[in-house]
Amino acid sequence: MSNVSFWWILARSSGVMAYVLLTASMVAGVFLHSRLMQRMASPIARMEWHKVLAILALLMVGLHGLGLVMDTFVHTGWLDLIVPGSATYRTLWTTFGVVTLWLMLIVSATAGARKHFKARTWKAIHFASYAAFIGATVHGLMTGTDSGLPWMLAIYIASTGVVAGVAARRFLSDPNAPLKRRRAARAASDRAHRPVHVELPPLPPLPPLRDDASGHTREFTMPPSERE
Repeated sequence: MSNVSFWWILARSSGVMAYVLLTASMVAGVFLHSRLMQRMASPIARMEWHKVLAILALLMVGLHGLGLVMDTFVHTGWLDLIVPGSATYRTLWTTFGVVTLWLMLIVSATAGARKHFKARTWKAIHFASYAAFIGATVHGLMTGTDSGLPWMLAIYIASTGVVAGVAARRFLSDPNAPLKRRRAARAASDRAHRPVHVELPPLPPLPPLRDDASGHTREFTMPPSERE
C-alpha cells in the first residue's frame, strides 16, 4: 500500500464517487414529479437536489482526471481527457470515459436553458444522460483497477439495476399521468367547494285567526318577500 501514490488513490476514489453520484442524479431526475417526492419536498427543493447531485458528479469527474494526469502510472495527458481516442492506456475503453464526460457536460449545460429549446429537442438532449451512464459503466468495468473486487461489482450491479428500473418507469409509464392526477384533484376540489342548492317544499297556509275583540275572522298572509 505504501507504493501507491496519493494521485492514484484520488483517481480511483473520485471515479467511484462520480459513478455513484451520476446514478443518484439520474434517479432524482426521474422521481422529480413522483407522488412520493411531492410529499417529501417542494418542487424547488427537488430540482435543487437533482442539480446538486449532477454538479457533484462533474466535480468528481474533474478530480478523477486530475488524479490520472498527476499520477505516473498510466501517463495520461490533459488532451487525453478531452479528445476521444488520444489516450494510449486502453484506448477504446478510455474513449468511453471521454465521451461520457462530454455527454455529462452537454446535459448539465442545457439543463438550465430549457426555455431556449423546443420540448422535444430538450428531452432528446436530456435523455443522453442514459448514454452517459452506459459509457461510465463500460469505462469503469474495463479500465478500473477495482472492477474485479466484490464491493465494486456490487456497486455496478446495484447502480445498473436501479437505473434500468427508473428508465423502465419513465419510458413505459403514461407521460400524461401527472397531468391527469392534477386535473382529477382540481375537479374533486371544485366539487367539494361547489355551493349546494336545496329546494324546500312550500309552506302550508296558516290557519285563520279570530279577533276576539271584534268577533271577526281574518286571514293571515305572509308578505311576498318573506314567502321566498
